[in-house]
Amino acid sequence: MPHSPAQKYNVNILGAGVSGLSTALALLEKGNYSVKVIATHLPEDLHVDYTSPWAGAHWRSYADIADLAQQEIDAATYQRFAYLADNEPKAGIMYLSGHDYWEVKPKNFEDPWFKRLLKNYRYLAKEELPPGIEFGITYTTVSMNAPKYLRFLEEQVLALGGTLERASVPSLKALAQIPHHNNQGHSKADIIINCSGLGSRNLGGVHDHQMFPTRGQIVIVKVPDEIWPKAKQFTMERYTEGSAMGTGTITYVIPRDNGEIILGGTMEHWNYQEAVSEETTKAIIQRVMGTRPDLFSKATVLRSCVGLRPNRRGGVRVSATIEQMDWNEGWDPAVLVVAHNYGHAGFGYQASIGCANKTVEQIEQCLKDLKNIKSQSKSMAKL
Repeated sequence: MPHSPAQKYNVNILGAGVSGLSTALALLEKGNYSVKVIATHLPEDLHVDYTSPWAGAHWRSYADIADLAQQEIDAATYQRFAYLADNEPKAGIMYLSGHDYWEVKPKNFEDPWFKRLLKNYRYLAKEELPPGIEFGITYTTVSMNAPKYLRFLEEQVLALGGTLERASVPSLKALAQIPHHNNQGHSKADIIINCSGLGSRNLGGVHDHQMFPTRGQIVIVKVPDEIWPKAKQFTMERYTEGSAMGTGTITYVIPRDNGEIILGGTMEHWNYQEAVSEETTKAIIQRVMGTRPDLFSKATVLRSCVGLRPNRRGGVRVSATIEQMDWNEGWDPAVLVVAHNYGHAGFGYQASIGCANKTVEQIEQCLKDLKNIKSQSKSMAKL
């Protein structure tokens, strides 16, 4: 008896940031999904509402020592990034030495969980600490050229048969009604996935008022050619008052493979201001130079940028449910899998692969449940 081909599901994804594209790629790699990504902004764009291109970005997990689920997500992402750093120059990912500096050593300091994941983890010796720093650690990690990595994801999605479409989508209902084209003509979506980040606050059918912007301003610089080989291998975060994260000012350095270096930054909750603050630019440069003058005293400023991180009270939303939508517009009622992957604040890249995989896992569980429901309904109909 010939084997019947596996069913292919039509998927519409809202959002072409790192979460949306990573989720699209995770589905396409499974092989039984037809994926369409719909977004107002695409990887070639730069807009304050399109957060992903503005990211540094590097991998530094903040998962709690007891949060095994988040550790799993972050570890899966790092392992994929490490593979790409070794094998895919087009991805824009490279290895470098991470440095965490504390002005005041945290009380009862515990080694972060990733000590067992990353190579070369150790405490910095006193003579390795910059002025004003009481304690520090170092380890091997990766950084990514965010715009380049987004274009790489886009290319991978297209290569596997996915499509990208520029459009503004006001609601989940509108997302579900965007048709797919196949040999049978037009067909409806079986699965819709919301990866719209901050847009989830006003998206019809979601209206997630736990979402709020966290403004971040960065400065992009270049250093002289003779300093670049050393600067290329250095990323850092500097913390005040023994804290690992907070609000207001944060200080970090993240190089990209194209010779640019990101200096940051700010973390301003509920601030929608798009304009660059020259005062903030000067303050960022001053803080970075005060930490590593050997690397940045001769830096040339290329530009300053602002992005709005998609923050969420209660944390990231990764979920999938079976829902019935009544269109009231001449369409038959539809049963769909409705999934969400958003609210990553400033940590979208370092959790992107793991969260995409979790989203796909939950979608596939819904599809399995839906098959069981239909099978039970057929059995009941025969009675």
